[in-house]
Amino acid sequence: MDTEQDLDRSLAEAVRRLRDTQPADDLWPAIAQQLTPRRPRGTLLIRWPTALAAGLLIAVATSASTAILLHRARSADSVATTTGAATESALVTASFAPGDAALAHAIDDLEQAVRGSVDHLDPDARASVNQSLALLDSAIAQAASRQSAAPGDPGAARYLTSTLRKKLQLLRTVSQLSQQQS
Repeated sequence: MDTEQDLDRSLAEAVRRLRDTQPADDLWPAIAQQLTPRRPRGTLLIRWPTALAAGLLIAVATSASTAILLHRARSADSVATTTGAATESALVTASFAPGDAALAHAIDDLEQAVRGSVDHLDPDARASVNQSLALLDSAIAQAASRQSAAPGDPGAARYLTSTLRKKLQLLRTVSQLSQQQS
């Protein structure tokens, strides 16, 4: 035990002799150079070439996706246009309100009457009528699929009814023209 007491006394004596002194030079500039800067948690460091490449990749991917979707939509339109009028009218009457079903029925009746009399029109007018009818049939098919996808959407219902009315009006005009020329 004498040794511990001797150590305690010598330690106490050494602590008493300690003096606080200032260093001769400022040490902080040398220490600050060795420290790495901290970034807030979750911060991602991206260099500008990497950011530019990522932006270009996003632009190319978006353009390619849009082109693919537009190509698919055109393919679907051409398939919808090539289907028979009976199939389309059945689709229209099966998926819409009673008013639209009545419109589709009136369109079918008038279309049958016009198909026989459209031969009396000159070739340019006949081609224009056939092209307009094909475009309207495509629009009706799109409106039908839009409404069946969102049955509660009043905008889809209005668009379908409006498209059906446009086709009915075109058929009425063609019927009047063909009657005048015969």
